[in-house]
Amino acid sequence: MVQAGDILDRISKLALELKLANLQPQIAACRNQFHACNGIDVAVFGRFKAGKSSFLNHLTGQAVLPIGVVPLTAVITRLRYGPDERTEVRFLDGRVETVPVKDIGLFVGENENPGNRKQVAAVEVELPELKPFASLQFVDTPGLGSAFAHNTEVALNWLPNVGAAVVAVSSDAPLSERDLALLDELRQHTPKIVLLLTKADLLTETQRAEVLSFVTQQLRRKWETELPVFFYSIRPEFSVLRTELEQNLLFPLIRNRSEAAGQIARHKFLSLIGQTLNYLQVALAAATQVESARQALREKLAKEHRQFDLLRSELHLLAHECSAKALDWSLARLEPTQEALQLKITDDLRGEFPRWRLRLPTLLKVWREWLDVFLKRELSIVSREQQIMFREPLHRARQHLMRTLRAFHDRLTEHVKAALGVSLTPREFILEAPEPSAPPVNVGFVDAAFSLISFAIPMTLFRSWIERSLLRKSCWEVEKNLSRLASGWRDRVTAGINELTSQAEKQALDELAALEQMLAQTNTNELHLREAIRELEAVRTQIKIARLALAKIVSEGRAPRVPFLHEMPGTRITRPSDSTI
Repeated sequence: MVQAGDILDRISKLALELKLANLQPQIAACRNQFHACNGIDVAVFGRFKAGKSSFLNHLTGQAVLPIGVVPLTAVITRLRYGPDERTEVRFLDGRVETVPVKDIGLFVGENENPGNRKQVAAVEVELPELKPFASLQFVDTPGLGSAFAHNTEVALNWLPNVGAAVVAVSSDAPLSERDLALLDELRQHTPKIVLLLTKADLLTETQRAEVLSFVTQQLRRKWETELPVFFYSIRPEFSVLRTELEQNLLFPLIRNRSEAAGQIARHKFLSLIGQTLNYLQVALAAATQVESARQALREKLAKEHRQFDLLRSELHLLAHECSAKALDWSLARLEPTQEALQLKITDDLRGEFPRWRLRLPTLLKVWREWLDVFLKRELSIVSREQQIMFREPLHRARQHLMRTLRAFHDRLTEHVKAALGVSLTPREFILEAPEPSAPPVNVGFVDAAFSLISFAIPMTLFRSWIERSLLRKSCWEVEKNLSRLASGWRDRVTAGINELTSQAEKQALDELAALEQMLAQTNTNELHLREAIRELEAVRTQIKIARLALAKIVSEGRAPRVPFLHEMPGTRITRPSDSTI
């Protein structure tokens, strides 16, 4: 009989011995899953402004979570059913404070709690309105890729805890490379993943069908499989979308929560065992190879350290090139927009001139005010509609950096394979940049050249010439302020690229450090490592047998007998206090 707690203790001890701190979040998540009762965490992930908080507010029927045009959620927030409305704020120092629901924003909002200065660990909310979902606990995570890097870090660090995952993606910008990377990472932690395409009201029925086809093809191309996809809108006329989500996702999770909880627990455990085994196999190879092989690998790693400045330079060069080209990239793609705006401002001004039968000083004042309103309105529309284009250099930088990291990891894998005869498990690097928000539209222009002597110019004689001059000046202001807008976007994109570069550099260094820890193993550890490998491989085999047995039971329409973790050959399943694998 294999006790889950004993295996987790064993893995935790091995992680400490091998100094593999990156396994600790997964170990903690497995413990939490085994000690959960019958509830399931439904965590909502997504990029900044993907509609996560709006979706959860809509489920509760009230504005519990703050929403706004700037990043708001700074800490993990849990919502679950409770007979009375209640909110607890849990701090990192262990304190717990009960606050009114309306004050949640003081603790989870970036404006009121910037950088989590108040040291909030989590906010837990109980609401009577969630009674239909009493077995589920909804988790609002900080927006990935918000303007605040620490928000992204909190969300990514919480990934191992996820039970079922809802990935929110705006319907009008579906499935970026970063969304796919998040889905790939989530696949390591839970088998229960759905894609929620929010803001469905922005699309027609035909457009929703096109988006669904596109998303399905992307998922199939990436993993040769499909995920459940739901459209969603908080608008009352789209209530049928909420009903579909409840009937096809939430209520089945509630009805089959024991089966779902067991499936999630096994998935997490298999992922943890697989990663631990790979580290153990590398460590065993290091412990059993002759000193010359270990020395050869030490020299390769030492060379990688000495040459790390070259890798760092390569990363920063990639970042610099993407940043430097961002403005030209944007301006080239804004040429049709510029031409259209210049035609529009010319037509609109020609329509306004007959109404402006004014002396020149007053005419210039009215023209300046009109031009300011026109440019701010039209440039705001351009900024909003072209944001994907403006952000494209950031996405390309991420792809280039990811390729460089993978090439670096492949080189390390070759070193380990050549020296120890063992292959490293491919690592899925996660680079999550701050998603650039739209820059403020600040219109700047100078007066027409004749404004200083306007009082002396007779309008009767020069009106046609003045109107032509103002038309030319207005078209030039369109070009100049479009360039200003593109420069503002370029500055924000550059900040995101710099953040990506820092993350890539750190992850490369972490890879080197992990290998050096594996290389520190000696032949005195051989028996210990072999025993640990045999033990974990046996447990993994038992879990896989149980998963196949369960799949057969479900396919035959029979109800599983075990409420939490299902039986496996040679094991006994008890309640969480004595839970077994």
